[in-house]
Amino acid sequence: MRSSLRKHLSIFVQRRLLNERRGSKRNMPVHRTLCLIPSSGEERTTTLVHNISRTGVALQTDDAYAPGTLLRVLLVNESHTFSLTADVNVVRSIRMSDHYLTAGSFVRPLSHEEVVPFIQ
Repeated sequence: MRSSLRKHLSIFVQRRLLNERRGSKRNMPVHRTLCLIPSSGEERTTTLVHNISRTGVALQTDDAYAPGTLLRVLLVNESHTFSLTADVNVVRSIRMSDHYLTAGSFVRPLSHEEVVPFIQ
């Protein structure tokens, strides 16, 4: 009886693994990728990109952002040879020790060519 229960549970776990919620794979940048977020006035806050995909990004920020906040971000690769300005709708902001992990979706999905400079 115990093995039949395990069999039923394993089928459930396998089905759950096949149902990925994200539309595209998130990639962690190999090198340090910076993101500039406008703050009050002319100043910009510098953050790090935790992961990025064609449809969204997760950032390590010093401040929390409310869900639904629209951020205009400037992404810069480590070698400073490529930058990209994008609008991000904040989905969540979770406290992680001394910073926040702020995740959001891009208003306009990025092309593959736009993502590649940040993950190589």
